[in-house]
Amino acid sequence: MFKIICSIETNSHGLASGWAEIQNPKSDRHLGFTLLPTRFLWLDPLMDNPDIERLGRHGNRLKDLRKRVRNRVDGEVIVDGMRLVGDLVRWRVPIRELYLVPELFDHPEASVWVEKAKTTFELEVPVLADIAPTRNPQGVLAVVGEPKPRPWSAQSGIALWLDRVQDPGNLGAILRSAAGLGAAAVLMSPYCADPFAPTAVRGSAGAVFRIPIERKVIAEEAVERVRTVGGEVWATGEGGRPVASWRPSEPCLLLVGSEGAGLDPAVAELADGTVTIPLGGEIESLNVAVATGILLQHLRR
Repeated sequence: MFKIICSIETNSHGLASGWAEIQNPKSDRHLGFTLLPTRFLWLDPLMDNPDIERLGRHGNRLKDLRKRVRNRVDGEVIVDGMRLVGDLVRWRVPIRELYLVPELFDHPEASVWVEKAKTTFELEVPVLADIAPTRNPQGVLAVVGEPKPRPWSAQSGIALWLDRVQDPGNLGAILRSAAGLGAAAVLMSPYCADPFAPTAVRGSAGAVFRIPIERKVIAEEAVERVRTVGGEVWATGEGGRPVASWRPSEPCLLLVGSEGAGLDPAVAELADGTVTIPLGGEIESLNVAVATGILLQHLRR
């Protein structure tokens, strides 16, 4: 009978290395060898998890997922990326479906993702790359429910009303700034981009799950809601009060225009005044997300 003595260690990248020695008690000759760094997938508990279904390239579920990524289904949101999926778990957002490549099975949080997901599916890297909504996917997609609408009561705080912000990246950045800089809510006109489209969700860094969002709100309704409680309404644009001396009382509704056309003049007339960010260096305007962030940060001082 042979006796085997070994020592194996794994590093943070899931690679195992070490040494082993085979001893023959009837002989003085022993066989020793070194294990070079390699990946032992059998060490990963997720590899043999019966709750994880492996999907092929041409299955019906995969075809269905591809359609849902390209054309969002009402009531659900596609979330892409390790950081965002981890945030979903920390924020206790129920995960309906989780799609994961085997290369992430040894990720420190993967087992938690799988535990929290209702169903989990394994995809090969090229398959997920073909489906993912981003150019550089990170090997994980999650499908969650669309957050339930939470109407702004207009009792306090600063809320945004967005006029025809159609670029999903800009919309996501605005939502991120609004959530991070203390806005009470974001109201959107009927012609804004979809805040729950993958590009907007990623641009918002998950803020779509952290701040109240109201869609298809006409300007007159939003303004009336604030005026009813004695609040103020301000438009963004040129020729107004410099932001340095702007200090509105709350509740306050800030009307924000689109990237190219700016705020609709008819909507601007509904406001109590206009706030302006003075610019130099022959620069005529700022990106709408940048300008919104500057105004919200000013109100935090």
